[in-house]
Amino acid sequence: MVKDIEEEYELVPLSPLRRLEKRLERLEQTSLTDTSSIFREIIDIIRMNQQIVEELVKANNELKMEISKLPPKLEELTSELKELISFIKSSGEEEVAGITAEAVKPLVEKLDEMVKTNKQLAEKNDSMLELLEEISRKMKTTPPLRKPLIPRLLPKPPATAQPLKKPEPI
Repeated sequence: MVKDIEEEYELVPLSPLRRLEKRLERLEQTSLTDTSSIFREIIDIIRMNQQIVEELVKANNELKMEISKLPPKLEELTSELKELISFIKSSGEEEVAGITAEAVKPLVEKLDEMVKTNKQLAEKNDSMLELLEEISRKMKTTPPLRKPLIPRLLPKPPATAQPLKKPEPI
């Protein structure tokens, strides 16, 4: 369906319509005295009109053919989508059915063990907090020490001084 490059197309080619418009303008401008030329022009206009109608019929038939190809393609697409969905459903059911209690049992045992360990840790943390609170309470309630912890050093006796004697029993 290759046409001349000069023709403009939409749904209907514009160049034959433009030629018709120009001929109508020329007819309007010419005098009515030359009847043979008028009839020739009218015949040309009818031919051009018939050519436009034929091109419209061709375009319409081509469009009908393309549209008639769509329903089978849509049915094929629909059936393939249904097949895909059923495949996905069946594979999902197989995976769910493949998980048994025996397969999950080691995982459940590990989780139970972790829960017990966490409980023990929580109990130990609670007892540690209680001890810390008790220590804190005791530190707040005990009076501060007023005596120095380091004993006072007494001056050394002179070297000439004699040591003290023990008293004798009587």
